Amino acid sequence: MPWQQVADRKSPAQLKEEIRRGFAGLEEPLAGLLDMLESSSDWKGKGHSLGYCITAELQLWMKEHPAVQQSGIKLKKLQDRVLRILAQCPANLLDPLISIYQLHTADRNYLLEHVSHLYHKGHYKEAAMLSIKLKLQPDQDVEKMCTPLMLQDKTNLVEDYVGEYPELQSKLLQILDTWCEPGFNISSITRQYQGLSRYKPDKFNRKMLSKLVFRLLDRFNVDPDSYSLKAAKSSGSSRGKWLSVRKAGGGWGFLV
Repeated sequence: MPWQQVADRKSPAQLKEEIRRGFAGLEEPLAGLLDMLESSSDWKGKGHSLGYCITAELQLWMKEHPAVQQSGIKLKKLQDRVLRILAQCPANLLDPLISIYQLHTADRNYLLEHVSHLYHKGHYKEAAMLSIKLKLQPDQDVEKMCTPLMLQDKTNLVEDYVGEYPELQSKLLQILDTWCEPGFNISSITRQYQGLSRYKPDKFNRKMLSKLVFRLLDRFNVDPDSYSLKAAKSSGSSRGKWLSVRKAGGGWGFLV
């Protein structure tokens, strides 16, 4: 398929038509998309790259041509290939690729093993994002997955990771509360990740952790008394402000 010629098209309508003709001319369009992604790097950037446009168009085209969908061994081989690509993908490519290659139907242990491999290579953000997309969190260790994210100041991703799972929210709150104890040595955590890229140890302290506890309580609409959290009890003024803000319909950002 003449992918480079597609890139030269200026009209959106022409681009769409060229992509669709390309798919129709391929014996295996799903394998063809992976060939393109594996041989190019333009899709690795942010925004709507050519790779994103082609992927999104294939997803639409497949609804009109369901016979191109694969199964069995062929699908498994395609899933093996796409999983290697996902770690490099911008966020906007994850959902369409997961859908096209039916990764939600893949063996769960296989997916967990792949995510674990990403994690041990230091790709913590990618491992967490893929876990969220594939809903693998119930089978993972929340402390293990979230600690390196917090060390990189990626608390929004931590919130998303536990967002749909009250049990994991509870576990995370209890972990954070333990870390807020006066006698707890925070360096015992940070020293495990000293080689972490974008490591921000100055932001990983009791004040930050305490604020994160309140932030999670607020986001998940939880009363701190229901958890007997030490962070809430040891910060009476902050807790009072938190309660006042909650009654007023505000957010955690008012805490000081």
